[in-house]
Amino acid sequence: MFDLLLVLVLSIHLLAANVAAAAPLVCLALDIRESRRGDALAGDVGRWLLRMSLAGLALALTLGGGALAIVWYSDWERFSRAAAWVPVSRYWWAVPELALYFVCVAAYLKLWKPGVTRSGRAVWLRRALGLVASTNLAYHFPLLFLAIGVYSARGISEPVNFRAALVDPEIASQFIHHLLASVAVVGVVMMGYALRMERAGRTTDDVHRVAIWGGRVALVPTLLQWLAGLYVLLQLPERSRAGLLGGDVLGSCLFGAALVGVVVLMHRLAGVAFGETERRNLISSMALMAIVVVTMVGARHRARHEVRMVATQATRPLTLHLAAVH
Repeated sequence: MFDLLLVLVLSIHLLAANVAAAAPLVCLALDIRESRRGDALAGDVGRWLLRMSLAGLALALTLGGGALAIVWYSDWERFSRAAAWVPVSRYWWAVPELALYFVCVAAYLKLWKPGVTRSGRAVWLRRALGLVASTNLAYHFPLLFLAIGVYSARGISEPVNFRAALVDPEIASQFIHHLLASVAVVGVVMMGYALRMERAGRTTDDVHRVAIWGGRVALVPTLLQWLAGLYVLLQLPERSRAGLLGGDVLGSCLFGAALVGVVVLMHRLAGVAFGETERRNLISSMALMAIVVVTMVGARHRARHEVRMVATQATRPLTLHLAAVH
């Protein structure tokens, strides 16, 4: 029961964090399009995405607290041990880094005024703010929690060098996968904005263009995720990989469902990217993205569970020996 609840909370948390991390980067492309081509629609979409990125980070922080509460109740000892191996300064720096993100995105939104397309220092400043906000968030927080998750599964017993996580193959592969997923999720969110525009009575041409932009933004990183996903699979511990490939029934089913979902999602995204922007295609793409995220999070949770089982079995003889000595 707690595993299911944790997977659902983490899935929504991940979707919100993806929007927060990648939306400012996508906004840079929309900003450039508006400035160079005078495309006011690109500016409207970009400013909406910036507002969604602020809301996404707020939601991610709230759900992150909920996930910690679930972990605290179900398996806090192992998680806290791994968290304690990360330098305390890394946690203290989280507060100013989050504040920096909110300030940069809010300033970007303030400086990006509707109808102002001329270039100048203000334009370059706001784009720099968006770049700083996105890269700062993407670099610090995914790496931190990926490191804690991986190391807690391994049961390591020494302090963690945060920068060493960048060269740890298992963590680096999942980090690349996370970055690609973030951009893909933003593309699907743009499709949601197209549906919102349709309900608001915007012209069919505007809805069609935004939907196509969303499809293209989501399609490219989704295609690249096949390579990134293979890299992740190869870098997993042998027990985790074996569990996903048939050793664990539930983990294998979740992993298989995720792969099927990605294939169908790519087909839908390709259709939208090439102009098939009917309402059902947009809704099905959004639903498929949600399904893929939930099943992938569930499969990863099961894979780490397999590693924890091995770590527990490995330490059990030592525990029994110590108990016998005392």
